[in-house]
Amino acid sequence: MGKKYLQKYTLIITEKPSAAKQIAAALDEQEKPIEIISKGVPYYTAYRKGHITVVPALGHLYAIKNKQKGKVDYPVFEYNWAPLYQTKRGATKSHNWLKTISELSKNAGAFVDGCDYDVEGSIIGFTILKYACNNKQEVAKRMKYSTLTKEEIKNAYSMLLPKLDFKLIEAGLT
Repeated sequence: MGKKYLQKYTLIITEKPSAAKQIAAALDEQEKPIEIISKGVPYYTAYRKGHITVVPALGHLYAIKNKQKGKVDYPVFEYNWAPLYQTKRGATKSHNWLKTISELSKNAGAFVDGCDYDVEGSIIGFTILKYACNNKQEVAKRMKYSTLTKEEIKNAYSMLLPKLDFKLIEAGLT
């Protein structure tokens, strides 16, 4: 699966491919991250005081799935999160995204949610870290930026929040 590092790297999850490319370019000391494509999924390796891998989502990769079978009475209180390819017809592309993110998470030493800092981005990052990255939501840090300018990305990475914003995530989950 692309270039392997002997040492652990920081895995940054972004909300979309264009953001991953911009974040990797801003964080790489030479501003020339290496693009790797695995199973059709682009991700980037960079170096800034350590190895960094930046991998994008395609927006939501998980969706709510009703636990009840057959006819559904609303409201629904029994649900679980499931990969999008299992809940939405035509979302087969998301399977390769989740597989790639999961494989990259196995060699990561640190995790960062680099999705947009809003309710939707927080849910996207949280579900990926929880399900695809094997419960890393509790140890992940959070990048907080409002624009994808080089300076703001560098600043957000140098001042990572120590944990995810669980209040924002809870608001989105409800």
